[in-house]
Amino acid sequence: MEERKPDIKKGILHRVQVLYVLFFIIGLMIVGKILYLQYGPKSGRLRSEGTTITYERVAMEADRGDILACDGRILATSVPEYEVRMDFAANGLVDSIFLRDVDSLAYCLSDFFGDKSKSAYKLKLINAFRERRKNRYVLLSPRRVNHLEIKEIARFPIFRLGQNRGGFIAKQTSRRLLPHGDMAKRTIGMVNQTGTKVGIEGAFDSVLHGIDGNVLMQRISGTFRVPVPDEMNVDPVDGIDVVTTLDVDIQDVAEKALREQLETMQADWGTAILMEVSTGEIRAITNLTRKGEGNIVEDYNYAIGMNMEPGSTQKLASLITLLDDAGASLDEKYDTGNGTAIIGRTKVTDTHGYGLLTLKGVFEKSSNVGFAKAVNKYYKDDPKRFVEHLYKMGLNEPLHLQIAGGQNPVIRKPGDRWWDGTTLTNMAYGYALLLTPMKTLTFYNAVANDGRMVSPLFVKELRQYGQTLRTYRARTMVSSIASDETLKEVRAAMRGVVEEGTGRILKSRYYKVGGKTGTAQIPVNGRYTDRNGGRHYLATMVGYFPEDDPKYSCLVALKTYNAPGHRRFYYGASLAGPVFRAIADRVYAKNTAWQDPLSQRKEKTDEKPRLKAGCADEMREVAYRFDVRYEGRRGRTDWRGVEAVDSAGIAYTSYEGWSDEVPSVVGMGLKEAVYLLERRGMVVAFSGVGGVEFQSVPAGTKVHRGMLIRLELGCTPLEPGIYLKEKKADSSADSVASSGRGD
Repeated sequence: MEERKPDIKKGILHRVQVLYVLFFIIGLMIVGKILYLQYGPKSGRLRSEGTTITYERVAMEADRGDILACDGRILATSVPEYEVRMDFAANGLVDSIFLRDVDSLAYCLSDFFGDKSKSAYKLKLINAFRERRKNRYVLLSPRRVNHLEIKEIARFPIFRLGQNRGGFIAKQTSRRLLPHGDMAKRTIGMVNQTGTKVGIEGAFDSVLHGIDGNVLMQRISGTFRVPVPDEMNVDPVDGIDVVTTLDVDIQDVAEKALREQLETMQADWGTAILMEVSTGEIRAITNLTRKGEGNIVEDYNYAIGMNMEPGSTQKLASLITLLDDAGASLDEKYDTGNGTAIIGRTKVTDTHGYGLLTLKGVFEKSSNVGFAKAVNKYYKDDPKRFVEHLYKMGLNEPLHLQIAGGQNPVIRKPGDRWWDGTTLTNMAYGYALLLTPMKTLTFYNAVANDGRMVSPLFVKELRQYGQTLRTYRARTMVSSIASDETLKEVRAAMRGVVEEGTGRILKSRYYKVGGKTGTAQIPVNGRYTDRNGGRHYLATMVGYFPEDDPKYSCLVALKTYNAPGHRRFYYGASLAGPVFRAIADRVYAKNTAWQDPLSQRKEKTDEKPRLKAGCADEMREVAYRFDVRYEGRRGRTDWRGVEAVDSAGIAYTSYEGWSDEVPSVVGMGLKEAVYLLERRGMVVAFSGVGGVEFQSVPAGTKVHRGMLIRLELGCTPLEPGIYLKEKKADSSADSVASSGRGD
């Protein structure tokens, strides 16, 4: 036994030595492998892959600049949106928590999004949790949510545990928002993911986009990453704001008026443009297409992209050419006969027979026959001279707009392939040449601008952080399209169109307009009549105002179709005129500087303005504004009636002690009367318009809740020297009218 003990010890020692050797060899192998990985031929690639897994350089998108109206109001801006996703393999998301709260989460998602039932959401969540090893990140709803909504969703069951324990992921994206809806949508434009660029968004994309940055991010756990300071990090540079020339208020009026006219007249499409005369700045531009009953959209910029035969609006260019180049006179006469004439190889017709007219009358009545005869009289033997003068006035010059999509004018000249014996005659009254509505307006604007033709301007400034970086000015295309004498004559003729001719719809008692109507047939496949016998028309109204000192020029054009047997309106005055008038009225009302002060008007009166009873502070303010002295001390009550109105001023009576009695509301406006009566629990019914002239329940009657009182409204002014006396609250009689003379 004793001899075997040393053998056992030797065996154990031998085994230990072998293990030490093995451990040493394994250690050497590990160290060797480490050294190989660190410094071997693959070390660079492996080191790069390890860094990539832990660190990642992430692009930081710059904030896109805003597009602003001329007064700084936002037309287009970028807002953050979020996709609601879930990481079903998040490290902290355990089975017990998920299975406990999945029912509540499904209910919240169904209630919030409303696109699926609770059971459908629950099934989707459970299936995604089971398949988390194949697809850990799942989009829960295609709908994107805003910042306030994502904060609400973050409080849902499971999600409230955060990204690591709850798997909640809010992926931020950006969406372009138009705060005013579809207002000027086509002009504002867009830039989409396919590279399509339209309007101002497209033309100024490089400055709006800004400069993207990047930052080094370190992955901590799952999808959770944190930024890491690094000298290679680049901060994004926000995009520059683009300040347009558009006026939101006028744009709104133009769109509403055009939309209503398209719907009422069943027209196919229309465009309306308002330009500031001296600067060329576009204050409003709208382009609408009627897709069907009640469906009107803005999907094409007709103002700059629709090259068409303008029709009678081109007669202004013919008139200027006749006066300025041929030496014609507005007083020379032309026989338009019964409205039909054969001139050369062309049959020319008018809607009416006007007989003998002066050249000014030919323009006012928009006679095709008259213009065809006048132009042939002077240019029949030298048509090239007529076309050259059109070129001299800049009618063939491209506008070179700030936005893409504009079409260039097409004006034929002798020697061209398409010039024939009918071209000159057709050109005289607006056919055989192509112009966009914007080009036509630019020409009329030049007449209003003392002959200077300027290119239309859509963008006037580039601005960043409130500082102007660049300013744009309109380009002068032609310094003068005609002599001063010719401009004076054609402006008189345009004034005559509105006063005596086809544009009488624009005649206003408040301001004067110089304008021209136009009605052109539109060829389809080279024919002016389709195979069914129907015709397409372009109805136009163009001009400027105020006529004596033009500030704005405006063009409205609508395209319509007249089927055989239909009698739709298609003339410029009846179809486009109402929209022009609505825009002009709004501009006039907005610019109080154009309106004569009351003190400078010719009509004088000693009568004091009529004043309704009502809120004392409001009555006092009105009296102050009209410089009418008022009597009566400031009382404890907020409501007063009119006791007297005469040359001495206004005397009031206070409404007191009416907490449980019917007040007298005769003389008040409806708003004040309803407030006082309903405040006492009465039910009010009314008829008519204006101020209260009669109340069915006498003042002073005891009030009980639910009592019905009928009010009759009217707007009959008091006769001179008549004033209203309001009885005190303790009287049961209504207000009575008494006669009294002022000094």
